[in-house]
Amino acid sequence: MSSPDVVWGGQWEHPACGASGEAQWEDESTADSGHDCGREGAVLWSAEWHCHGCGDGGDGQFDDGSSAYSDHECDDEDEEAAA
Repeated sequence: MSSPDVVWGGQWEHPACGASGEAQWEDESTADSGHDCGREGAVLWSAEWHCHGCGDGGDGQFDDGSSAYSDHECDDEDEEAAA
């Protein structure tokens, strides 16, 4: 299970027509550019995730319509309990 504090942000690009854009979304959500120019070729994402709970982060590259999943379990709550 991932942390509810994880958010993604990234840029998409469709090389066939040169269109691009940016978006933010929650972990385990689908990255969807909404781009449909009718030209062939995949819309590609380059994105990063960040956990507001502990500060960890990472990145990924994937096709449009893919679910972005950080596989991050935040240890912030465990560290506070131990203190």
